[in-house]
Amino acid sequence: MNNNQNVAEAIDLLFNPASLQEAIQIEDETDCDVTAGLDWGLAIHAVLQNPGMFGRMTQLRVSLNRELRLLLKEWNLGIGEKTAVEVAQKRLIQRLQLPQPIALSALHDILKQDELYNVEEFISNRDLLKSLLPILLLASDWEEIALAAANSVREQVIYKVGINQISA
Repeated sequence: MNNNQNVAEAIDLLFNPASLQEAIQIEDETDCDVTAGLDWGLAIHAVLQNPGMFGRMTQLRVSLNRELRLLLKEWNLGIGEKTAVEVAQKRLIQRLQLPQPIALSALHDILKQDELYNVEEFISNRDLLKSLLPILLLASDWEEIALAAANSVREQVIYKVGINQISA
């Protein structure tokens, strides 16, 4: 990366509580949400200070979203897949915006690996991405994803039973 700040400094800016407080203050002073594009939450101020890190974070986020979608597809959730993916991706975004300490450590390690960030749109190491998902998403997130999929199936069954009763 050809930036004034190295990766470690940029990561510190992204997730440092002082940086988040500064972003909150900027938003309070302007009385609006100053984020744009992919929502990085309160970390956007730090991201804008390091465009190279923004590229890495974006590529990681896109790759994780894709991996999550592929993983849920592999689980063959049927009619519940679409809803499960939507809920899972929302949870993932939330966890990336304010990562837990264990996730923060894993993000530090992954963002430092230059070989992962090449000209491709996605990080090609699916095993690495799969190993990161259980670190980022909490058990409560997975429960919410499962419940969303189950509710979609339930709604479809109730809908089908209602249609069959009318046409019978």
